[in-house]
Amino acid sequence: MIHLVPPAAGETDAICSRLREVLMGSVQECLRASPRPSLLLSGGLDSSILAALASGIHADTGAAGMIAVCIGHDDAQDMRYARIVAERFNIRLLMKCISVDEMLYAAREIIRIMHSFDPMEVRNSIVVYTAMRELEEHGIKHVMTGDGGDEIFAGYSYMLRMNSEQLRHELARLERIMHFSSIRIAEDLHMNLSLPYLNRAVIEYARSIPVELKVNEYEGKRYGKFVLRSCFEHILGKDVAWRAKMPMEQGAYTSILSSHLDSMMSDEYLARRRREYIDRDRVRIRSKEHLYYYEIYRGMFGAPYSMDCRSDGARCSECGACISPDARFCRVCGAFPTKPVPAG
Repeated sequence: MIHLVPPAAGETDAICSRLREVLMGSVQECLRASPRPSLLLSGGLDSSILAALASGIHADTGAAGMIAVCIGHDDAQDMRYARIVAERFNIRLLMKCISVDEMLYAAREIIRIMHSFDPMEVRNSIVVYTAMRELEEHGIKHVMTGDGGDEIFAGYSYMLRMNSEQLRHELARLERIMHFSSIRIAEDLHMNLSLPYLNRAVIEYARSIPVELKVNEYEGKRYGKFVLRSCFEHILGKDVAWRAKMPMEQGAYTSILSSHLDSMMSDEYLARRRREYIDRDRVRIRSKEHLYYYEIYRGMFGAPYSMDCRSDGARCSECGACISPDARFCRVCGAFPTKPVPAG
């Protein structure tokens, strides 16, 4: 575990002041880039901070020039929190309750855009894709997202178990390899995308913040992004600032696809296809959902082992896709941890 040594109060105040300043500057740049800015608002910490800062920039009118969009299935938690944030900061909010059929349509598009049949990638990216499509229908072509907050401020749950040195190493590694489906989806939909947390000034300042302020304890519970929560609690409200980290698929409840696809397919079909695809395509199928996505992927791109890898590259041991020799994760099939094997 990380050794918890809180900085002195004066030092913390200075960090918060500078952090709010660099984030505000980044959001200002994004808002200046478009006459009709918009925000993907999940009601989670990162997007709520962007909403609050945008509201502060438009202090005279609330954030009258901004539209936020939230996507969810049924009574998804993200939709409940997004309403709270939008009302708190006087932001116009578009809400779309997405059906399972709409998710399945979006899943096919995600597989096409991302060249991936990783269930988690698909379920998470459905939210981004559907939100951008909703904005597009309202004539909005510029969107901000909260991508990057988890990577530079230690937002992932597995980081809570790391000691200080492990966390420093992991944050440096993530900064080198971080990857966001929003970038490719925006390109495909011809949307202009802004990522305020990935502004150079924000990244550089985040590096300088002690890791003990990125993961720490509050009211007896360990939190990632501790510094963001602490520095913005008085602006966001305690309920939003200390909302538990929730993957997009859970917050928007696109995770329902897993059980839905499980009910659509027999165990016998899964077993037969598993045998066929490991023998024919060298792909290990992990679930009915995984199989459903793979069959779409295969129809579009063929078997992953047919990819032409670089001579110094490697292949995923679970699907044969090209990956880096030091990769731990395969973006094509979602295998983790994967064991890279020589491409030759």
